[in-house]
Amino acid sequence: MYDLIIIGAGPAGITAAIYAARRNLNFIVLSMDIGGQVAWSTEVENYTGIHLMAGVELVRKFREHMKDYKIKVKQEEVCDIKKKGKSFEIKTKKGKYSSKAVIVASGKSPRKLGIKGEDKFNGKGVFYCALCDIKYYKGKEVLIVGGGNSALESALFFSKLAKKIYILDVNPKLGGEAGLRDKVLRNKKVKHIHSAKMLEILGNSTINSVRYSQGNQEKRLKVNSVFIEIGLVTKCDYAKLVRKNKWGEVMIFRSTKTHEENMTSVPGIFAAGDVTDIPAKQIMVAAGEGAKAVMACFNYLDRIK
Repeated sequence: MYDLIIIGAGPAGITAAIYAARRNLNFIVLSMDIGGQVAWSTEVENYTGIHLMAGVELVRKFREHMKDYKIKVKQEEVCDIKKKGKSFEIKTKKGKYSSKAVIVASGKSPRKLGIKGEDKFNGKGVFYCALCDIKYYKGKEVLIVGGGNSALESALFFSKLAKKIYILDVNPKLGGEAGLRDKVLRNKKVKHIHSAKMLEILGNSTINSVRYSQGNQEKRLKVNSVFIEIGLVTKCDYAKLVRKNKWGEVMIFRSTKTHEENMTSVPGIFAAGDVTDIPAKQIMVAAGEGAKAVMACFNYLDRIK
């Protein structure tokens, strides 16, 4: 019986784990990866104390910090959480664990297009992480699907290595932050295909082209790689016990009785980071939410002794 089980090892989950270790809680972390969305970030420049750093480098620092406290992450996918009397049973694809409290901090995963060829070429030309899959676009022609900050950041990153970058966007104008947008529009390697909808990804063993519609016309574009940047979906299907909003995000609140933060609709289950309904989806915010969630757990565990 653990005091706490933390699900997820992004900024929220890692911060919660470090705080839990400092309080000598008996806990484990369950996650299929370490770093979460930070690992996909090309550059991080809004994390206090860090002027500019690649996402993978920040994840390395996260790992070092966890190593200092001898925190290990069990690479197991969580399938379900069940209430068992005053405690919880967490089921993974490998086994079952019991704990007095739970922190849900599993973040979000890339949203898929749901078109023909997407699954077929996943990992063979279709990617969802620019920085992770750098070797697949060096000197090649790349298509980015999307028009928000993630798409713009990827386009700027690709421009240093790729031969040509296309941004295919359903909207008539690029979105995202003005500064990023201006940089992209000034870049001669980048072409914006606006008001367009992806229809199919084509190829043999690897991608050679895509089919899309623009207005009343259907067109084809020769590209070597497709990077899909159309947003994220929450990774918390396993958390059926707790209340969620219409976007599938875990709803959290502050108790008026105990003043504990990051509570879900189920006492003893807390949540933090991008998996929740907080509006600000930022690395800094997620880390702070992880700290808040585990401090609320401290109070909860003291109350149920």
